[in-house]
Amino acid sequence: MKKHYLLLVIFSCLSLAVHGQSDRFRKKKEKPKTETESPKEESKSKAREKYEPPLKDRLIYGGGAGLGFGTNTNIFLAPQVGYKITEDWVAGVGYMYNYAKWNQIFTVNGAQRVDFENQIHGPNIFSNYTVFDAGFVGAQFEVLNHDLYTYNVFRGDFDVSNSWTPVLFVQAGLSTPIGSKGSILYGLRLNVLHDANSPYASSWAPIVQVFF
Repeated sequence: MKKHYLLLVIFSCLSLAVHGQSDRFRKKKEKPKTETESPKEESKSKAREKYEPPLKDRLIYGGGAGLGFGTNTNIFLAPQVGYKITEDWVAGVGYMYNYAKWNQIFTVNGAQRVDFENQIHGPNIFSNYTVFDAGFVGAQFEVLNHDLYTYNVFRGDFDVSNSWTPVLFVQAGLSTPIGSKGSILYGLRLNVLHDANSPYASSWAPIVQVFF
């Protein structure tokens, strides 16, 4: 009889344990799912769905050009291609070609008649950032090949040599949007590497550039 009671107690304990386990697993299985995403997950989802323009819509083309005739002749062409990293930030590459002819220059001995020709050319990289929707700041680095004329006071004439010269402009000015992605830039730039061997006559230069 005692054995029967003992078996009954054992079976009762086993039944309670199994019932408890089934309830535990059922609760996990029936745990309701949240229907709304957390703010963090929602922002990630929106970022994935954010529209990214194709490459052709991020590229802009343009640069600068100029002509000058008179005592000195100057023909300037500087095409550039830019990539819009963001709506306000553009970076790109270009190439500059400048034909110059001087009939008169100024030396330590005053104005002097000359017959100089120079072809200044070389690649560049640039980056511009639009600020306040109406202005821009940026920089441009160039490496230019050009003839270097050095006045020899002992001979009273010029020594000519060819040189590659680095140029680093910091620049700022106004930006006027044109079209869906282009702009017109007006401003000033300063060559922080300017010295006596610079291909530019002055460390300061104006900017007038158009991009489409």
